Amino acid sequence: MATATAEKPIKLINVNGITGNEPAPDDNASYFTWKLVRRHNTAVPLALEEEQAWNAYISAEAVTEQAWQALDTAPTTDWAAAHHRWVKAEHALDAAARQWQSAAAAMDQAFDDANWSDRAFEFYEEVTRQAGIRELLCANRPTSSPWQALDVERRRREREQLAGKTLQRLPT
Repeated sequence: MATATAEKPIKLINVNGITGNEPAPDDNASYFTWKLVRRHNTAVPLALEEEQAWNAYISAEAVTEQAWQALDTAPTTDWAAAHHRWVKAEHALDAAARQWQSAAAAMDQAFDDANWSDRAFEFYEEVTRQAGIRELLCANRPTSSPWQALDVERRRREREQLAGKTLQRLPT
């Protein structure tokens, strides 16, 4: 997900005219294809939302890091303003992490692939490879929130303690 922009696109698939929107077919082979296509195509909006939320998180993280680094070089007279920019950036980072967490949970909840057979995975990989699109239902998705994976809360607490010490020593 971290390199989502370089990955294959997230798109709907159509296999031999089957889009997943039509009524379920009666024969087993067509039903198998229909079910797979339907699950993928239903996942597309959730995957796009998750990708957008992940990219927003990555962007917010960069802004937060830049604001933190700016505290190192801020003149004493401007330090409080620079600190405020960092606090606002941390708040935005928190909101972005929670949004990603929510989008990822929705994707996980809606599309649990635990009961897919090896045959289903192989067929899905083949279909998406031929279509030149990203697999949404089984691979390359983060399994924990960036909040947990990057330990943002711990880093923020440490930085708040450091910034607090500096604020106490600033001339009034």
